[in-house]
Amino acid sequence: MTVNKKIALSLAVIAALSLYIILTRVKWSSDVPSLRGWEGKADEIIITHDDSTVRIFRKEGKWLVGDKGFPADGTLADEIEKRFREIVLTDLISKKGFYARYDLTPDKCVEVIIKKRNETLRRCKIGKMGPTNRHTFVMIDERPEVYLAEGTFEQVMNKGVNDFREKEILKVRQSDVSEFSIQYQGRTFSFAREEDKDASKAQGEKGGAKKKEEGRWICRGMEGVSLDKEKVNSLLAALNPLRAATFSDVAKESLTGSICTVRIKARGREISLMLYPKNDSNLIAAVSESPYVFEVNKWSVERFFLKGLDSLKKSE
Repeated sequence: MTVNKKIALSLAVIAALSLYIILTRVKWSSDVPSLRGWEGKADEIIITHDDSTVRIFRKEGKWLVGDKGFPADGTLADEIEKRFREIVLTDLISKKGFYARYDLTPDKCVEVIIKKRNETLRRCKIGKMGPTNRHTFVMIDERPEVYLAEGTFEQVMNKGVNDFREKEILKVRQSDVSEFSIQYQGRTFSFAREEDKDASKAQGEKGGAKKKEEGRWICRGMEGVSLDKEKVNSLLAALNPLRAATFSDVAKESLTGSICTVRIKARGREISLMLYPKNDSNLIAAVSESPYVFEVNKWSVERFFLKGLDSLKKSE
């Protein structure tokens, strides 16, 4: 075979493959619908799995969740709406059913309905992930076909009401706190912020605009102990923000036997945080600014289990 014939044969093969790809794509696009998004914001998300249904809804501009209307994680709710508004189908998998094969039976799938003013914007059934774990088997609206959708849907899979609740319970900046106290194991340490005269004097000697000083921390009754400002502030970092790990059904009024109480004054706010035993990893918690009882990771608040001032002293 001459060189020219080999080149011609190679070009023919390339042309055939190109034609095959083009024809395949034409067929693919005709089998897979292009889903349109919607204008504006949805106001209701209904997530159903087996016999459990979670309703997330807007009221007065805020997302709420559940029959009791708990504050919802607005960022998460917006992400769910965006995920289903921008869903992209990549392939038609089945026209004949076989739903059990894709975990799209009522006992296995998760159904998500997005609404606005009672109008259904999107209805989607979510099955298991595809073989590559980068796609998911889905059904759209009332269509019987099974499709592959880009990506995964962890935001709605195997979730209950507590998973969608707002986890940020309290947010207090260290610089806003003027005083606070910690009561633990029968002892109380009361801290107050006062002007650091030495720092103010040094700043004045430098001249120019006076820099705002946060002041230094003292412990009342032990004013002679020189405290490291950053170490004291690190205690307060647990409150900026304080996040719930999950929520408890225990009534706030029934809580007894607090193991640690923290009281804070910050720009006119007077806040109390009470911690109660739960298990080795979590504690039950309640704050004066919230009606809800919640759990916190023990490691995030055990800095308040203060037995003395040694850990807060300035280094020599």
